[in-house]
Amino acid sequence: MFEHLHYWLRNYIFVGCASFVLAAILMPIAIYALRRFGSVDNVGPGRIHDRPVVRGGGIAIFIAFAVAVLWPDYRSVPFNGVIMGAFICLIVGALDDLRGGIPAVVKLGTLFGVTLLLYRYEVRLDLFQYPPLDIAFTMLWIAGLVSAFNGIDNMDGLASGTAVIVSSMFLAIAVQAHLAIGTETSLSWFGLMAAGLIGANLGFLIYNFHPAKIFMGDSGSFFLGFTLAALGVMGEWAESKLIAATIPILILGVPIFDFAFIIITRIIRGETKTIRQVIEHCGTDHLSHRLVWIGFSQRQAVLMIYLICLALGVTGVLLRNSDGFFDSLLAILQGGAILSIIVILMASADRRKGGSARIRIVTDDKDDEEKREAV
Repeated sequence: MFEHLHYWLRNYIFVGCASFVLAAILMPIAIYALRRFGSVDNVGPGRIHDRPVVRGGGIAIFIAFAVAVLWPDYRSVPFNGVIMGAFICLIVGALDDLRGGIPAVVKLGTLFGVTLLLYRYEVRLDLFQYPPLDIAFTMLWIAGLVSAFNGIDNMDGLASGTAVIVSSMFLAIAVQAHLAIGTETSLSWFGLMAAGLIGANLGFLIYNFHPAKIFMGDSGSFFLGFTLAALGVMGEWAESKLIAATIPILILGVPIFDFAFIIITRIIRGETKTIRQVIEHCGTDHLSHRLVWIGFSQRQAVLMIYLICLALGVTGVLLRNSDGFFDSLLAILQGGAILSIIVILMASADRRKGGSARIRIVTDDKDDEEKREAV
């Protein structure tokens, strides 16, 4: 019993450490190579960095992640499906980074395609036990979460740090499953992937935390959003379908509710009027930007969002481990309270700026403090 438990814990630690070391080694190489290929994010409207920064770090993140999780030579049907889907998403995202953009319709079509691939490999929501409806909701979940994760990739260290926290919650759930039965579980591959994501993103954060030397780009946000969404589908959350649907939403609550809030407010303000505009519109009105509006520096805004993400993630884990109705209700109320704080912060910032402000962040070389100016 304990031999199996120790075996998997050793694997998780090995995969996490290996992916971290690989990412840390690969990132300087990626910075050099991507600059040679001209994959650079220049300063411009809608950008908050004040100097050109290399983009495409997601390629190195994926290599470190994939090598580490494949090393233990453990495979399962869902594992294979997620790896293949993540690779396809990486390719599409990398083309976007290297070419300077590809149509949003192509990205959306890719997400629908990899969702069908996941279905073939038994990675799907099982809410209605009616395949067409379950596939449709799986597509909605995958596409929505990838878009949401792409949306929070707007400040140094934000997307990668969020991925570390979310993956840590997933790894905690995998470890709990092993502790419960003391042997291999259907979440073994789930834990391997979570550990790989933690290490690879921590290695990337060395070069991505403010001031960033490299951005993950669409290659990173596309494959990370897809992988985290797929893990959210496959977690053994709870017997109750309502609770099972609530837990991954809480763990991934920051990107989900940030995305939902800005979509709704943009429609209300008339900034987006068609589905195409909703998909393609970019702006500096996400939670991180709004925290800067009300006085946070970039670093403070990112760290604040880390704390919110951690609080929501822990709430999700607690909800999964709740024994009865009363415990579940308390966990849901706690999650609701945290999400209410997010909404209040975003709405307050919106009112403060009149709902139409944009920000420009200037770095003072002397003290490296961010100064915010409404324009």
